Amino acid sequence: METIREHLENAFESPPIMGIVGLIIGIVLGLIYGWVISPVEWTDAAVSHLREDLKVEYLRMSIDSYTKNQDESLAQTRWEQLGENAPQIFEKIEQDPGNMQVSNISAFGNSVGASTQPEEPKTTEDVGTETETKTADTDTDTGKGNWLRWGLLATAVIAGALVWRYLTKKNPAADTPAAEAQDFTEGLEATDYSSRGEIPPLHQFTTTYVLGDSLFDDSFGIESASGEFLGECGIAISESIGVGEPKRITAFEVWLFDHDDITTITKVLTSSHAYHDESTLTELEKKGEPILAQPGQEFVLETKNLRIIARVMDMLYGEEGPLPEDSFFERMALELSIWQNNQLDSFDEMDFNDF
Repeated sequence: METIREHLENAFESPPIMGIVGLIIGIVLGLIYGWVISPVEWTDAAVSHLREDLKVEYLRMSIDSYTKNQDESLAQTRWEQLGENAPQIFEKIEQDPGNMQVSNISAFGNSVGASTQPEEPKTTEDVGTETETKTADTDTDTGKGNWLRWGLLATAVIAGALVWRYLTKKNPAADTPAAEAQDFTEGLEATDYSSRGEIPPLHQFTTTYVLGDSLFDDSFGIESASGEFLGECGIAISESIGVGEPKRITAFEVWLFDHDDITTITKVLTSSHAYHDESTLTELEKKGEPILAQPGQEFVLETKNLRIIARVMDMLYGEEGPLPEDSFFERMALELSIWQNNQLDSFDEMDFNDF
């Protein structure tokens, strides 16, 4: 027994063995946390995750859109969605503009602050400094394996802290307005056009705004059945009322962009107060046709190739504060059903004249 104990003590003094033990424990704890406690969930992949050719196509669409509507805020948002290699994508379009005007490309680049300047190469002096730093770091790790024992201890402490947090604390993200909106959206039932004897849409998107989400801006890419990029649609904050945080939203912009038609159609979904207040309505008319928001309200956005029926699935006015009655939204849930015009042999198959 004494010999066995001595072997065990010697084993735990050995850096390679300690490293293997630490690796095994780290993998086990990582699998438990990553697959059981907090598994990764992937939804609504970002534009930055697209293939390179699709990013080029998306940026061309963004340039076309900016040329048409001169919306610098929307252009900046789309630029940032491309991620870190946006300048390289922009450079490709500069080198191969295709049928696009160079002046339009330059105007977009100036608007978003595009830069295709390559990173300055490292000098010999920089490389030497990095090498010296790495050598110094290596020298500090030449103990008798103490860092392995400390690493193992740190792994155990972190794992314990994560388990304790999971068992005793609520996830803060679950209390955000965006998370509340997502939960509400998941409980909504999309319109079944087939049961109404109508042609099913190419896409159906549903989104919800909840008071407190002052950065609300939801957009959706539109693709054909074969995967061809057709355009984009979405809803964003148009106008707020009052002061302070959170913003009290009194109107939303619902928009449709047609890639082939290079057209963006916008309609403004307004509160009752905004719709009946002459000065507010005049300002909103500059952004698009005002539509009075009502439960079940449906309205159409149409371009050369695309058609959308937007439907108010649910809405609730806020009541707090000294603001006028029915002047801002506590909640707004909207459904966007999209058809490609060539889906329909005749538009008479769908009764759009009522909208």
